[in-house]
Formats: sequence, C-alpha cells, structure tokens
Amino acid sequence: MKVTVIGQGYVGLVTSAGAAAWGHEVVGVERQEDRLRALLSGHVPFHEPSLGELVDLHLGDGRLRFTADSQGPVSASSLTFVAVGTVNADQEWETNTIRACLAEVVPHIPDDGAVVVRSTCPPDFIGQLPAYVDGLRRDAGREPIAVMLNPEFTKEGTAVQDFLTPDRVVIGVASDPKEHGVALLREFYAQVEAPVLVLSAMDAILAKLGANLFLATKISFANELAALCDLYGSQIERVIEGMAHDPRIGGSFLRAGIGFGGSCLPHQVTMTVREAAARGHETPLFAAVDDINLRQRLTFVDRIDALVDGVAGRRVALLGLTFKPHTDDLRAAPSLDIASMLIDRGASVVAFDPMETARRNAKAQVRRLIVVSSALEAVTDADVIALVTEWPEFVTLPWAQIASVVRQRIVIDGRNALDPDALLEAGFVYSSFGRGHRIPAELGVPAAPARAPEGTRMGIPIGAEFAVGDF
Repeated sequence: MKVTVIGQGYVGLVTSAGAAAWGHEVVGVERQEDRLRALLSGHVPFHEPSLGELVDLHLGDGRLRFTADSQGPVSASSLTFVAVGTVNADQEWETNTIRACLAEVVPHIPDDGAVVVRSTCPPDFIGQLPAYVDGLRRDAGREPIAVMLNPEFTKEGTAVQDFLTPDRVVIGVASDPKEHGVALLREFYAQVEAPVLVLSAMDAILAKLGANLFLATKISFANELAALCDLYGSQIERVIEGMAHDPRIGGSFLRAGIGFGGSCLPHQVTMTVREAAARGHETPLFAAVDDINLRQRLTFVDRIDALVDGVAGRRVALLGLTFKPHTDDLRAAPSLDIASMLIDRGASVVAFDPMETARRNAKAQVRRLIVVSSALEAVTDADVIALVTEWPEFVTLPWAQIASVVRQRIVIDGRNALDPDALLEAGFVYSSFGRGHRIPAELGVPAAPARAPEGTRMGIPIGAEFAVGDF
C-alpha cells in the first residue's frame, strides 16, 4: 500500500518507519528544513529508542523516503496520514496548522483514497472536520473522500514497539461516503493482532483523551495517597502493592513523585478543564488532577528548601531534565519549573541529563541554570542532590563514593526510584514521596540539616581521597 505521512515529529516519524516495517511504501513529508535535512541523511532529529535503526533500514531498502513536497506523494497514496502539531508554545490547543495542512493535501488525494488524522485534536475541531474536508474537495472540483481518525497510543521511550505491537487499534469514522475508509485502514494494520475498534470520530478522539485523562488521574491519585502515607508513617510502594492485585485497579501509573510532564498529559488535562468550562460544564476531578500535578513541583522545591535550611546560596544538584527517561523531550518537563523556582529562591542549580540535546535546550530555557556534562560534576560540592528523572544511570550511582564529594549528604528522590537503604548506608539523609524522611542513625533526628562547616563536607575533609569511577 502507498502511504504518505504529513509531519515527521514524534508521532509522524514513528508512523512512517513503522508502516515501512510492515511492507508499505511510505513517503514522509517534512517542511522544517533542519529536520528534513537530518532525515535525508539518515539521522533521527530526536531521541527515540530503535527509531534510528528502523529509519536507516527502510531508507536503505527503499520502502521509506522523505521529501518537502506533499502533492506528488499524496496524489499517489491510498492513505494520507496527518500528524502535525495541534498544541502551541503556551501548551494550548491550536488548529491553524492542521487546517492549513488539510487545505494543502486534501484536494490532491485520490477519489478512492482517505485522509487520516493521526494528531490529537480538540473535540470541537473533530465536530467540524467532515464539513471542512468536504468543502476543500468541493472547491477543488473533486468527489468527497473518506475522512478518518486514527489516534495514536504510543509512549515516548517505547514508541516503536507500541506502534508495531499495539494493544488496540482505534479507527474513527468522521465521513466515509463510499464506505471504504475502514477497509483501507484495516489493510494498513493487517499485520497487527490487536483488536481493531471502529468508532465514530468523536468517540475515537474522546477514547484518546479519556485514556490520557485516566492515566493522569492515576498519577495524581498516587501522589495524594503518598501524602497520606507520609502523614501516617506508611510506605507507598507497599500500599500500592496491596491495591494492585485487584484487577479493577492494577498497579500501572500508580507511582508517586513530582508528577507528569510531556507533550500529552499536562496540556490535555488543562485544556479539557478549560474547554468544558467554556461550554458551561465544570470538571472538578480533572481540575484537581491538574492542581495536584503542579503542586508536586512546589512541594519538591519546598522540601529541598527545608532540608538545607533555606536554598539561598546553596548548590543544588539536579539529576535529570527530560520529563521521563529514554527521551530528550523537555515539553512540560517538571525539571524546568523546579529549576526556575530554586533559582528564584537564590539557589545555584547545577543540572545533568544523559541527553545532550536536553542539556542544551534546558540551558536556553531556564535563566541562570548551570548545565554540566556528567553526574559527578553535578554532585561535587552539592548541598543537596535532587533526583528529577529516573534515568537508569542515576538509580545505580555509587553513593558511597559520592558521599565524599558532596558538601552535605542529602538526597531528595523525586521519583521514588532510589534505594533508601543504600543511601542511608552511605550516610545520606533521604527524602521522597510516601516513603517518609529517613536520617542515618549517627546523625540523630535534626529538624533540618545545618550547613556543613567550611573545609568539610558533612564532617568529611574536603580533598579526601575519592575514586570517581565512570559515573
């Protein structure tokens, strides 16, 4: 099957490469010059595990190619997927881009072809979509075509695997005058063994939004539950374990910490609340999910502030910048708000992330943020270490060795990802969400650690011998 994918961002490029892997003949259209130049040379312009190898493989076998021209590929394709952005810089819905894209490609789609919206769009736009496409076809003197939705359910960090082996395929029918749009998409997904659900377009988009709203709700629920665990002296992981065996609940996304970020969950929660209110309907549950998520960032900063008896003049080591591991994406990343709040309170914030692009972009976005090229450089002389992103290399850091280079042995675990016992054994004060506040026995139980005397790091002379290893 000949397929064109308009837009080669996170969704579009995974769709292009995955479709080529299924044997389809795919043309990816990209107008951004830098991104197109990278793709033409075989380089993926963002980090997504396995995606670079897949692109390279199918560029080589001819199943995949990239171009800035849409008209030629679209006119020869059975399916034209639209995967352009629908969120602006302020994390609000915007449909001007997708409207312009549709205006450009719809007149050239074959009469027996279909346009498939892959982007996540606001429900109001979906309601207008069939008439908008029909008008474009009519103005071009062309017959009506199938107008379909095919929302994606991939996750950054596992997007390739999620696309190739989905747990379900959702097909939304906006308009299908010749009743072949569904058949074309079934042919496209012929190699997939998952259930194929055929819904109305509005049902399909609300299934997509509903999935994300529910996942966001689970995360904020876990954070509220973690606060109760801290209040009553319980352990959040054990509590979740006791709940998760119930098949009605499960354990996924019930992980406490500094909350969610990324390109989907934050703005979709916020915009759902805002757009429903504009229609005269309040959504207090989703509003609370949003509030709790933002509150976690402030709670994290307040906890850092309390444990060092005021962050002004302190050096804070921030481990992790991306909103989750295995991506270089900073969209709505909690790290940016956390770093900004700490800097505004007078802290010197030194950050490291394994992704060079994330380091570079964070430095450009957060004024006075210090970005370094290793975890060792970040933690050296730190008054407090704050884990923001649970990259595997941070989880396995040699804390006994780190103890000899920090100024104060204090770790705030924003993802509940570290081993409290290992940190206590290394002499660190350990704080997290729903795990309590733990202090090594030899330090007693002070309300907040005092600043270490000059010339020492929590009692260890500066310059003590230290084997840094490779961390």
